[in-house]
Amino acid sequence: MRVEDQPAYVLHLRPYRDTSALVDLLTPDYGRLSVVVRGVRKSKSPKRQLLNPFHGLLISFQGEGELKLLTQFESNQRFFNLQAAHLYSGFYINELIVRLLPEMDAHNDLFSLYESSIHALHQQEDIEPILRRFEFRLLMELGYAIDFQVDAIEQQPIKPNQLYRCDLERGFITLPQGEDSSAGFSGEDLLAIATDNYTQLTTRRAAKQLTRYLLGPLLGKKPLKSRELFFSK
Repeated sequence: MRVEDQPAYVLHLRPYRDTSALVDLLTPDYGRLSVVVRGVRKSKSPKRQLLNPFHGLLISFQGEGELKLLTQFESNQRFFNLQAAHLYSGFYINELIVRLLPEMDAHNDLFSLYESSIHALHQQEDIEPILRRFEFRLLMELGYAIDFQVDAIEQQPIKPNQLYRCDLERGFITLPQGEDSSAGFSGEDLLAIATDNYTQLTTRRAAKQLTRYLLGPLLGKKPLKSRELFFSK
């Protein structure tokens, strides 16, 4: 297989053999790719800086196996320079994609969302809505969408003044009377999340708790390096 002039963003780079590198890329038509870039770690290589995370490229690659060969790449003049907490948040988004998105599984909408999310981080916009929006969309793309507007058992609209618990298999279920209310989510917060409204602190806390809960089984026990980096600063 040979592909030419495919848009891509650099997610991660690591050394490979003496002078080459393994690069994880996100593309609109082929999803996540792992490619070998030969000789790019030579001291005089002029293209090494193009392989920094958050750099937009036009790439050509070939190969039949999981590991493709990057035959050509050039900048598409889109590079997002993230700073401080926004940088660590970008690393977090990149790591989620590398850990969870299968290779060669196209997600055009996710590519567009990635680009807009990194651009928002570059503009130093409010971090939490950016991350929650991306996490919930990634879960949907992976087939783990959850309905924030309907009770999974009663099939009735979520009520703002009712508490609900989240079931991984079914969705949100009305919290029975007498059950620990601290384990519940208010219908008001769930409906706010459904409309992408993170103005209230309680909604932000609920959304963060939910994404941790929903992503946990997919990520497994291996900790996220980006999260460790964030909290070490």
